[in-house]
Amino acid sequence: MIARPISIALAMFVLPLSGCSSCMQSAGQASFGIMPGVVNDPANRTLRRSILRYGLDEFCTALTHRGAPLKLRDEDPVIGRFFARTCNYQELASGDVFIQFSGLGYVWTNVSLRLGFEASGAIQYDQDFLMDGSTMYAYFRTRTIAAKSFNTLMVERAGVAGADALRGFANPIAQQVVDKQLAQGFTVIRDDDGTVEFGTGLIERGQHPTKPFEVRGGDRVTLENERTEVHGQQLDFLGPFEVGSNDQALYVNMVIDGVPAIDALVVSKDVGDVWLDKYIRSPGVPPIPQPPLTSDVVPIRAQWSKALPVAKGYYYLVLDNSSVVGAVAPPSTGAIPLLPSALAPADPAALVNVVVQVGDAP
Repeated sequence: MIARPISIALAMFVLPLSGCSSCMQSAGQASFGIMPGVVNDPANRTLRRSILRYGLDEFCTALTHRGAPLKLRDEDPVIGRFFARTCNYQELASGDVFIQFSGLGYVWTNVSLRLGFEASGAIQYDQDFLMDGSTMYAYFRTRTIAAKSFNTLMVERAGVAGADALRGFANPIAQQVVDKQLAQGFTVIRDDDGTVEFGTGLIERGQHPTKPFEVRGGDRVTLENERTEVHGQQLDFLGPFEVGSNDQALYVNMVIDGVPAIDALVVSKDVGDVWLDKYIRSPGVPPIPQPPLTSDVVPIRAQWSKALPVAKGYYYLVLDNSSVVGAVAPPSTGAIPLLPSALAPADPAALVNVVVQVGDAP
């Protein structure tokens, strides 16, 4: 069985405006909704670009402070993450924006199991936005792909000889997918309460990406709302999520299927960064560097909810479907074969619907 190509490029480009809540609030996003005909008028594109320029000040801050999901298709579960470590931008004389980035990530395929990689790119985007009431649709259309690279760091299902073979298999597929996905650009949808959604390609005003949880009203900001697939003997690192003050909390709601239970752990960004780097570069599940701030068992098919009051800072939510971390020991099909020619069924995967919000502490 051959793995389908992976939408690796999604990880590189879905996050850039998530850190722009303060700049959009200061610009009075809701006030734009009062005069959508004026704002959306094609003749006022220069005005819209001038407004959007304020968000670019936090473009790279946002990109380097949150992991981005990898999917086969927009409607599929998340199967990996990309974490940007460097980012630079400049606005061109044309009004376009030029972005350069690099980072690390992981992705799961049935051929390789977990694959750790590093990637970089330089892209010129044609930027614009339109209003749907008080909701902003920011569009980043790919103008030019100046440079791109993808390099495999680790292939979990491989011996010494198998690693080279799988790298040779994975890199061309990844490069093809990067080319295809970069050409699509992306859309950022931002409500006036600070909630942000992302999607590859251009999403029409009034439309939204499919989300597992319907979140309406309230005074909490939704940071993540997705369906992710955590395979056996694997982890998934969500975040890191920002808690802006000491009187706030993270609110997590989750429903799982596919396995009897998983562990949900919260760790600080410092601890999570060290753990994540080892996870990307080495096969197997590395032990956690320090005890988690919280660790809970999430049972199958029951909505699990928890408020997590934490100090101001950044935090990862780590989903654990392994026998190495946490209290749960998931069912296993046996040892991982060393070579891709000796494929065997992978350990059962957990399908996780999860929403993460931040709001006032209880």
